[in-house]
Amino acid sequence: MPRFIFSSRTLFLLLLCLALASCDNAEDETEQTDFDATPTEEQLAKFEANTTLTSDFGTPKADGTFNASLRTIFKGGFQDDAGNGYAFELGREGTAFSAVGGILEETDLGALPPTGFAAMSGPYEIHEAGKSDGVSREYGDVQSTRGRITLRADFTFGTLHGTDEVLTIDGTFSDKMVTGSAFFNKRAAALKGQVGASSAVGVFHGADDATAFVGGFLVER
Repeated sequence: MPRFIFSSRTLFLLLLCLALASCDNAEDETEQTDFDATPTEEQLAKFEANTTLTSDFGTPKADGTFNASLRTIFKGGFQDDAGNGYAFELGREGTAFSAVGGILEETDLGALPPTGFAAMSGPYEIHEAGKSDGVSREYGDVQSTRGRITLRADFTFGTLHGTDEVLTIDGTFSDKMVTGSAFFNKRAAALKGQVGASSAVGVFHGADDATAFVGGFLVER
């Protein structure tokens, strides 16, 4: 029967090889769970299969963030000189993404006229994060869309409508509080806001099988 005799040098080299192999395996495992690194095609497919996307309304805190459970990856908003406006936040934790938006608590656009209508124009912004689109958005990247929109407020019937090539607003209001729907590239979103005699502010959110998104607008006569 053959016998294997290890010298102390041979035993040392054997243990060193085993240690190095263990380190290599640890590095491979780290790469597979590092969401900030560029994933391989196989890893990307696994990430996207496990992705969850949620959106909601919330009340922004003083620093512009919300009581979200995911870490902030992007936040912002808009506020005029009178303190009227909105805030939003995108969050992420691993393969989970969230979008939250809300009207600033100090927003007050004044009383509504009983009848008539007004055309109001101004900027809007929309931000989204989630899966890659295979062209311009990589997995987890924040993609932003900005434009201008004109909305028509009908004070007699309590409606707020307007559209451009990207965004459509379809809202109703009673006692100046706006509710309804928004459509971002034909993707449905929930809408809430406020309207006054000469301006309107709104925020909207949505999620589909690709991204979670949030946006807002402030338009004036």
